Amino acid sequence: MDNLEEREKIIILFENYHNFLTQTQKQAIHLHLIEDISYREIADIMATSRQASYDAVQKGIAKLKKIFNNMN
Repeated sequence: MDNLEEREKIIILFENYHNFLTQTQKQAIHLHLIEDISYREIADIMATSRQASYDAVQKGIAKLKKIFNNMN
């Protein structure tokens, strides 16, 4: 996240539209944004690679933004 304002915006989108995400994306975004856990720690929790945890967060955020834009 570039800044606190962007992070807060994504958290609000996540709270409103999390049902549109895959289970992996939901878990990764929750751990990263809500619990402030690093990608490496997320990878350990989810038994995956650091890159896979990063990708899940980034793809989930992109999906949330797309859903929001399509609804407005």
